[in-house]
Amino acid sequence: MSAALQTRDRRRCAGILMPVFSLPSEHGIGCFDKEAREFITMLAVAGQSRWQILPLGPVGEGNSPYQPRSCFAGDPIYIDPVRLLEKNLITPREVVEMKGIMKASPEASGSRSLRAVNYHAVRNGREYIFQKAFDRFVPDQDYADFEQENRFWLEDYALFESMSTVFGTSSWDRWPDELRFRDPDALKRWTSKHWKLIDMNKWLQFEFFQEWNAILRFAHQRGINIIGDLPIYAAYESADCWAHPELFQLDSDLKRADVSGAPPDGFNPEGQVWGNPLYDWKYHQNTDFSWWISRIKHNLSMFDTLRLDHTRGFCAYYSVPAGEATGLHGHWEAGPGLEFFRAVEKALGPCDLIAEDLGFITDDVVEMVRAAGLPGMKVLQFAFDGDPDNPYLPENIREESVVYTGTHDNDTSVGWFSSLDQGTREKITLYLREREGIRMSAAGRAPVFSSQSAAISLMQNALMTRAYMCIIPMGDYLLLGSQGRINTPGTVKGNWEWRMEKDAFTPELAASIRSSCRRCGRNN
Repeated sequence: MSAALQTRDRRRCAGILMPVFSLPSEHGIGCFDKEAREFITMLAVAGQSRWQILPLGPVGEGNSPYQPRSCFAGDPIYIDPVRLLEKNLITPREVVEMKGIMKASPEASGSRSLRAVNYHAVRNGREYIFQKAFDRFVPDQDYADFEQENRFWLEDYALFESMSTVFGTSSWDRWPDELRFRDPDALKRWTSKHWKLIDMNKWLQFEFFQEWNAILRFAHQRGINIIGDLPIYAAYESADCWAHPELFQLDSDLKRADVSGAPPDGFNPEGQVWGNPLYDWKYHQNTDFSWWISRIKHNLSMFDTLRLDHTRGFCAYYSVPAGEATGLHGHWEAGPGLEFFRAVEKALGPCDLIAEDLGFITDDVVEMVRAAGLPGMKVLQFAFDGDPDNPYLPENIREESVVYTGTHDNDTSVGWFSSLDQGTREKITLYLREREGIRMSAAGRAPVFSSQSAAISLMQNALMTRAYMCIIPMGDYLLLGSQGRINTPGTVKGNWEWRMEKDAFTPELAASIRSSCRRCGRNN
């Protein structure tokens, strides 16, 4: 196989991992507003050329971006109210009323701070102004073009969302059978009765993509490429699963017998149960992976580079019996392997993809990623198990890699180091100091790193590796403790909520990041 799938630009570069929802904003959640543009501007000042985000799809219960209700749609929660105001679709008074609705909404249980994203409150406020804006929206040619170009997913998604609203749940297995099984006459009757709600969901997607494309252009003008994230699975409660059950392993009653998950690993000693429906890979193979190719093509139109979540699932996927609380009783099933990547290459040509190859990795996964020409991920927090051949140790990381201190599933580096026992902290301190050229005798050891000093050293070591790309989470640059953690795998509360303080990304911090990147040959 040729290396056409791999990224074409292997110059040394650096970037920052920062979810959109974590940006500061006066609207309750990071969104496509002026703060997003200010963050991009600061990335450029800091000498960065990459911004890695998390998935932008509409989320369901739990607010996980890796449980999307659509593999093609965007979450309207990111729409900027100020843009609607500028288009005269809402009034200043209605913006004030939106904020009042948000304030009146109770805090979500499990939130870690008052500044955390309160998804319930934000959605209540957004729904109020979205209805006002849609009532004033007049379709134009741009809207007609968008509707036509995205018809292959937009129609089903808008239908799905309208039913979720009316029935109060996106769990379509609870809907009336005639709609659950998509009886054509029942769908016609529904469309005739709820056409306005359906059209509103289409307009929300139009507005989402208009605003996101403006953000993308703004980033490109400042030399910043955006790395998107493609969840390998869809949620069961998704438009994709409802509209195309043939894509998934469902029984005759359209229920799940087995679900997605992960075995015990560095993230969770009991494994994980994600609960997504598993793919019917035989069906996908028989259709030349057409749905998957459409999905990747769509996402590559949104982002410059695409991180393929859980890439090992294309080689073999972990199947857990439905109803299990842990991943301890799951088993492995064969995926499509290299055949999948060959089909993507044949259909789309050169694609800028990154393989998320973490967790339980076997030789066949390593070979699949290598043969597909994909750069893999290396996480320094996983490096210190005492094995000199550990592939995450800085000296073992190869050029065709993307190196991280940690990912959205890790604690911040300050929080991680703080949680280690004293002996482990001593060993890591000795290793990092020697990497920096500070040799110490057994009798004259320097003090053990503080957690912040360890985080700084870890970031410096990541920048110094041979990996062509280095991505550092924003929480690490801010030297935050565990309060800056984005997600704790295997838990359901308090995740996907962290927000950066306004003005935390200071000019002084940007100058320091730029200087570090320049010393390591990674300046933009």
